Amino acid sequence: MESSRTALRIIFFILLLDIMGVSLLWPVAAFIVQQYSNDAIMLTVLTALYSAAQFFAAPFMGRLGDSYGRRPVLIISLLGSCIGYIMFGVGGALWVLLISRLLDGFTAGNQSVAGAYIADVSTPETRAKNFTLFGMAWGVALVAGPALGAVFGEISLAAPAFLAATLCLLAALLSYFYLPESLARENRNSTPIKLADINPFTTIIKLLSKPVLGSIFVVLILFNFVFNGFSSTESLYLVEKFSATPLQLGGLLTFAGLSLVAIQKILPPLIKRFGHQRVAVVSLIALAIMATITSITPAFNLLFGVVSLRTMAAGFLFPILGALMSSMVTPKEQGALMGVNTALHSATYVFGPIWAGLVYDHLHASSPYWLGAVILLLTALYLSRVRLSPVNQPLNKPNNDTSSTSNLTPASD
Repeated sequence: MESSRTALRIIFFILLLDIMGVSLLWPVAAFIVQQYSNDAIMLTVLTALYSAAQFFAAPFMGRLGDSYGRRPVLIISLLGSCIGYIMFGVGGALWVLLISRLLDGFTAGNQSVAGAYIADVSTPETRAKNFTLFGMAWGVALVAGPALGAVFGEISLAAPAFLAATLCLLAALLSYFYLPESLARENRNSTPIKLADINPFTTIIKLLSKPVLGSIFVVLILFNFVFNGFSSTESLYLVEKFSATPLQLGGLLTFAGLSLVAIQKILPPLIKRFGHQRVAVVSLIALAIMATITSITPAFNLLFGVVSLRTMAAGFLFPILGALMSSMVTPKEQGALMGVNTALHSATYVFGPIWAGLVYDHLHASSPYWLGAVILLLTALYLSRVRLSPVNQPLNKPNNDTSSTSNLTPASD
């Protein structure tokens, strides 16, 4: 048990360093791009390139983790991110920035492999609790990352990128020297890797075709689509409606991050009392209500409470849905599952903002919120009708606990 807790502490620290690397660039990315192009589209192209590369690579990286273990794939992913950040900081030409984001996207298995690792060392009873590590890492990173990025950006526009590279290198070294392997050899996928495994659609279709798992993926896709959509237009909406300043927007983001950290201890007892499905349905409804209230809030200061509650609802959904999906596959499929999860999230990160931007421009500035609320309510209705097996009786595998501390093998594996 103690070795499992130690491994989870290490994986949390690795997640924190990785996510902070991403958020460090937020304050300076636009300024770096402006050195080579004044077209606003180029900033979105960088994001789209990263997401597209991640979509194609993440399922295969997950498949590699199922065959060779989580630790080596995690180290490769972190080193790839490190090189990508160095290239982004060095720059010199627009094509260098584009290549840096492609490289980072193709090796982006950091969070998906970490998710598979958490699933490996979790029991059915602790799975949802352990998946809240993602929310805690994101919450801390949302507060610390942009703040550090702004401070280091005053030194040099490239400084945050080099700091991000340093954090990724530190996480890779931490993984190499201290993180034990979580996937025992007998639980690895011994099927030879085929050319078809490189095709992300092969793995995606395979997992989506599983009846109950496919239903949870539908819920996750719709949730991410809406959340990424209205999040992408929110700063523009608040500037146009309230003439919000960068300081106010930063304060709102910081408050959201603190809320995300605060609610992680609340989730396990809620799940124990009401169950995964009920908490997820109520969270979707709450998110829909808070999104609607966001669109009609008359004063900027009132948004701190609204966004806090909205963030809490979203913060419940990520670990619940992750835990539910993890319980429905075998240990040999955890990496593929998390890779597909990452790939589909990347797709919604592209198409969600496109949808939100279109309805923002052609319907009304508040459209992403109230249209998103309708989608979320329909998603809640859909989830309420899904027949879920108990989480402690995972689908498609016998009821034996392969998530104990016995799965942990020394770092030299």
